[in-house]
Amino acid sequence: MAMRKYLVLSVLGVCLLVLAPAGAALAGSSAATPTPTATPTPTPTPTATPTPTATPTIYAGKNSQGLKLRFAVVHTASGPKFDPIFTIMTVRCPVTGDVITIGFGFSGFRVPIKNGKFSFVLNDISDRFLWSGTVTSTKASGPESDAMPAFDHEGGLQNCSTGPLSWTAQAVTAGSSAATAPSAAYIIKFTKASDGSVHFAVTH
Repeated sequence: MAMRKYLVLSVLGVCLLVLAPAGAALAGSSAATPTPTATPTPTPTPTATPTPTATPTIYAGKNSQGLKLRFAVVHTASGPKFDPIFTIMTVRCPVTGDVITIGFGFSGFRVPIKNGKFSFVLNDISDRFLWSGTVTSTKASGPESDAMPAFDHEGGLQNCSTGPLSWTAQAVTAGSSAATAPSAAYIIKFTKASDGSVHFAVTH
């Protein structure tokens, strides 16, 4: 009987020795489990605010013949630009006595305004056109003229021109510089292409 008790105690002791390291290992394993680290929320990249484009200032007026003109001043990063829209002038032919009212329309032209002044000149085989002046934030003024060759009744040439004219204009509103069609007996539309070449079309 004593021998049987001794064997039972010995078996229990061996079991405790076997189980103890396993429990310690489990405890150690549980203690070594890392705590999850929170993933930081990425900071959104700020969106750049676009730079607003200044609206052109429109000027409207008349020349010394009492005929209308209109242009815009476009505000650009490189400075203000003269953007012609239309002007109307009357030319007189000295030999035949013809009097012709011509409306000039423009597209694609932007002439630098330096120290408040601009000079816009078109010179080709059909016309010599001049429009220049001084511009402030509220008004503008200057000279303009046009001259063109024409045949007389005998087949000779004559210089049909406006002579020197003066003009004045007032800043009327801020808005689009889209071309407005002038009303005249003849319309000459000048267009400047992206390659710098100038083209014109005449309607009657």
